[in-house]
Amino acid sequence: MLRLQKIGCHNINLVTPTHYSPHILLALDIAVSKGLRLPLVYNTCGWERPEILKMLDGIIDIYLPDFKYWDSDKAAKYVEIHLRGAKNYAELTRQVILKMQRQVGAAKPAKDGLMYRGLMIRHLVMPNRVAGTKEIIEWIAQNLPQDTYLNIMSQYTPYHQAHLYPEISRRITREEFEEAIKWAKELGLTNLNIQGQ
Repeated sequence: MLRLQKIGCHNINLVTPTHYSPHILLALDIAVSKGLRLPLVYNTCGWERPEILKMLDGIIDIYLPDFKYWDSDKAAKYVEIHLRGAKNYAELTRQVILKMQRQVGAAKPAKDGLMYRGLMIRHLVMPNRVAGTKEIIEWIAQNLPQDTYLNIMSQYTPYHQAHLYPEISRRITREEFEEAIKWAKELGLTNLNIQGQ
């Protein structure tokens, strides 16, 4: 982390870090005592343990969770290997996003254009509305500030065993992506990062 800071990195991005949390905290204790001052990004799939978030309160500067699926049954059906058995994915993700918001607030770029603190939610639009994009956007609009940072992503690609599920065995259409953007704007979300724009 100190080397990354020395070469000019803007933050320390901890990707899928939950199972390393004790080690990360020990490393941070050492790094901060030696001058680490970069923002810490907690980059997670959204299926997070609340007790870990409690432990990280006051330590993490930026939470970067995915909100993949509105419906836990669909999450359990389509998820990647690291989420297998995630029968409560949607409910747990909603809980932890609220906790993250309470800890760091909404992400807003500083004068230099960089983010230094806040919640940054990512959502991947999927074919045939299987991710529940509309419901996720409605939930964000109803439960979080209107200036909540939301990255609406279009890069879904049907890899691995997607061919086993006809409803997700293709890329999304322009219309599917545009309707997600339309929903977010109609619901008054003002801090959108729209892929390709």
